[in-house]
Amino acid sequence: MTGGPVCYGPNVAAAATLLVSTDVIGVERAAGLMAALLRAPVSTGFVSRCLARLDAALIAAGFEDALKEALRSADVLGTDETPAPLTTAAASAKGRGNPHVYTVRTMRAYTGGGPDLIWYGAAGNRTRASITGFGILDGFAGVLVRDDYGGYLGYDAGLAGVQQCLAHLYRYLDDAYATDPESQVWTRQAGDALRATSAAVRAARDARQAELDPALLDRLRHSYDQSVAFGISVSLSRPWHKGNHPGLILARRLKRKAAQVWLFATRFDVPATNNGSENAIRGYKLAAKISGCWRTLATLQRHCRIRSCLTTARSHGHHPLAAIRDALNGTCWMPPNPA
Repeated sequence: MTGGPVCYGPNVAAAATLLVSTDVIGVERAAGLMAALLRAPVSTGFVSRCLARLDAALIAAGFEDALKEALRSADVLGTDETPAPLTTAAASAKGRGNPHVYTVRTMRAYTGGGPDLIWYGAAGNRTRASITGFGILDGFAGVLVRDDYGGYLGYDAGLAGVQQCLAHLYRYLDDAYATDPESQVWTRQAGDALRATSAAVRAARDARQAELDPALLDRLRHSYDQSVAFGISVSLSRPWHKGNHPGLILARRLKRKAAQVWLFATRFDVPATNNGSENAIRGYKLAAKISGCWRTLATLQRHCRIRSCLTTARSHGHHPLAAIRDALNGTCWMPPNPA
């Protein structure tokens, strides 16, 4: 007997695509699992072709454009980015010396539930030009939940508001406290005020209340303002080996951007932290640890496009295997505009 080609149906192709589209299973391991679990021995080339076919189907259907349009019409978005290593040869190309994966997503799961839209993209650097090139935030006029990375600051004028991620601020407050616990004790009061407000918002939201008790909000905000003012006063003349004391820099920033720090207290559809975006992008850090790097920026962008589809479809109750089969059959599931 002589060997011949083996033909697999759409279920095998969908299963192989789903396995390798996670952030923790590479092409070789996915091929091995197909043989071990489904008794469908496939080559690494077959698995790679499955990815290419799905990506081509998503591009033909206009899935990513539809997802970006839906994101631009949302009331609240969160955004984050993380390094995503390429091979030395790929990273040495012009404009690719600092490759990053980005995410932009709705935040409904963190303010009372509901399906979310989750987009991933990749660029060769971490610049405003790359963020603009994605074509999402430039047309967005809602509230943006983010850290204070400079690449996002230029969008502020066109937004309905900004929410500074409190998780980041808590770390900055802890760092300032560590420089001198005695003089920087104000950071503890500021952090306590923000944590108490965040807990009060969660309780009010769970109780289906539309706003915080005004007296409670005034008291907590006064505690924050008082602590920040003290932080500025106590740190003004405090010596530091590199210019101004970190406590002074932080306290001035917290005063200057207080409206962005406290937006969540009056907008219950705005989460206090950007943890949703950080969680969404965490898988790429795992992928870097497991696979080491991506061979090209194009393959990383392909991975992002596929993950955008599968993650968003799953959030809307659409099984990822069904989403893959539908796309390959020319009936791609499309993201709805947030209502």
